[in-house]
Amino acid sequence: VQFGAPEEILTQAKPHVGTDILGNVVEAMLAEITRLGGTVMTQTKLTDLRFSGTALSSVLTTRGEMPAGALVLAIGHSARDTYSMLLDRGCTVTPKDFSVGMRIEHLKSDIDRALYGDFAGHKALPYAEYNLSYNTKARGVYTFCMCPGGEVVAGASEHGGLCVNGMSAYARNGRNSNSAVCVSVYRSDYGDSPRAAIEFQRTLERAAFTAGGGDYSAPVCTVGDFLSDRACTALGAVQPTYRGGKVRGANLRALFPKELGDTLAAGLVDFGRKIQGFDAPHALLSGVETRTSAPLRLQRGDDLTMLG
Repeated sequence: VQFGAPEEILTQAKPHVGTDILGNVVEAMLAEITRLGGTVMTQTKLTDLRFSGTALSSVLTTRGEMPAGALVLAIGHSARDTYSMLLDRGCTVTPKDFSVGMRIEHLKSDIDRALYGDFAGHKALPYAEYNLSYNTKARGVYTFCMCPGGEVVAGASEHGGLCVNGMSAYARNGRNSNSAVCVSVYRSDYGDSPRAAIEFQRTLERAAFTAGGGDYSAPVCTVGDFLSDRACTALGAVQPTYRGGKVRGANLRALFPKELGDTLAAGLVDFGRKIQGFDAPHALLSGVETRTSAPLRLQRGDDLTMLG
């Protein structure tokens, strides 16, 4: 709030800043770091580490070598080049379970009506949100990052791969609401190694890129098509928001390993029992969502070093 976020986030149970406001908030934070004597180096890439024994001595960057006695890696879930460098340097990196899936879009008015009934549209009510889960006892499916009145956005970070995400502006005044629908991926699914975990994600992203026509159009299909395990037949009332509608019809279910695709389908049907219309045949699916969390974990020892 001090840096420009809406004051109501101090008391909201589910605080919402809005992507359109968040950029200005971050700029204000960076300005304050600089005012306090910090240095913010944009367009600068960490390329390597130098050790003296097991202790870090310096870091190599695209701006040269810098002495460093300590390094905090807050690199998120997609810094695959840095992951690879750390593995090459013998740092302790372990694989973990994660999840993959798709984005589902409904008309915002349909979700409001399903959750609020006759009170849908009342000025005292916020746009409706949901959080759903389903468990087969072998694997789980859940919704994640629900965006009322939002849009599906591009999340690709590598050439020849495609993945999607979701966002909402502060006003949440878009026609559609969307969320991720994700299924569990276990270490046994991909080979239980850090590089195999990343390759599992990449394989899905490359398949989505190809299914979208190779021009970063997102592959889409309706829920009806997905449940019938077929290519997209025709879009209905829910029109895609991804890049202004830059999509291509595809068989999204065929992109996933069979067990994952079947479990996602079962989850959609279960969610339709919980929210009327969630699995409506005209609801729209866009793929793939592969970056819900990092597929590996950077470990450190009791002596605070990263070397194994």
